[in-house]
Amino acid sequence: MAFAQEWPAKQPIRIVVPYPAGGNADSAARALAEVVGNSLKQAVIVDNRPGASSIIGTDAVSKAPADGYTIGVVSDSHAINHAMAKSPKASEILGAKVPYDAMKDFVPVAGMIAVPLVLVVNPKVPSRTLKELVQYSKERTKGGLNFGTMGTGSPWFIHMHQLQEMTTGQFVDVPYKGLAPAATDLLAGQIDSMVMPVHYAQQYIKAGKLIPIATLGAQRHPLLPDVPTVLESGYTGPAIANYLFFVAPAATPPAIVERLGRELNAALKLPAMKDKLSASGDPYPADSAELAARVRRDIDTYGAVIQKTIK
Repeated sequence: MAFAQEWPAKQPIRIVVPYPAGGNADSAARALAEVVGNSLKQAVIVDNRPGASSIIGTDAVSKAPADGYTIGVVSDSHAINHAMAKSPKASEILGAKVPYDAMKDFVPVAGMIAVPLVLVVNPKVPSRTLKELVQYSKERTKGGLNFGTMGTGSPWFIHMHQLQEMTTGQFVDVPYKGLAPAATDLLAGQIDSMVMPVHYAQQYIKAGKLIPIATLGAQRHPLLPDVPTVLESGYTGPAIANYLFFVAPAATPPAIVERLGRELNAALKLPAMKDKLSASGDPYPADSAELAARVRRDIDTYGAVIQKTIK
């Protein structure tokens, strides 16, 4: 208990972000680090460790001392990588072996951002509803609807297959190395469709450069109030959204996890934080138990897609 009581006076707190500087995870982590650092009266620094589908940075968190001075940012890829690890092709697809267990080697600390998603098409695609798009994908002479993803095993790949199963559409995976190059080709009409973060897509939707077909969440999103959900479009299935949250090494003292979680979630609820995170997504305050349940659920959901699609 004495150890927990002296925290965080001894040294700065490090947030390991397993993605490059400048992206959603990095910018959100830096915004929260500033607020939480002021609240705790301790420096909170961001350490970018990108690579191998977020495995490199996340592995560094799993191996860090469980003393409350290292936490990490993870996304839905955390559950996907865990489910993918059972595949013989895991190292080939992810770029590395998954050397940790997503459930046993970490404890969730707090939420971070939810990234609502929208299915969009290039304006040259004649469909304006999801049912029309599904029908178009089946009738298309080239063998389906070209659908941009971030590569096999990425959340985007998983979501495309989830949509395909929910709608019986014929979607053809066109893999890219990132959102920006995929969006460039979609805007140019080189591909037909893709799933995009609402916050990223809205600029192109407002300009008439992309057509929104359906949002993937449980409810319509305030930024796109006229765009129906997949459910409203006549299809049943899980609500789909990307998300990021904070984890600590599994043996981190519960009192420290609870304090860190309280500080991070309080920062996420500040009115100013919504504006600071507006380019990345929506603030997503969540407690440890809620996040642990979500990861378990996603491991099962994503694992079912992986078993069907990756042999």
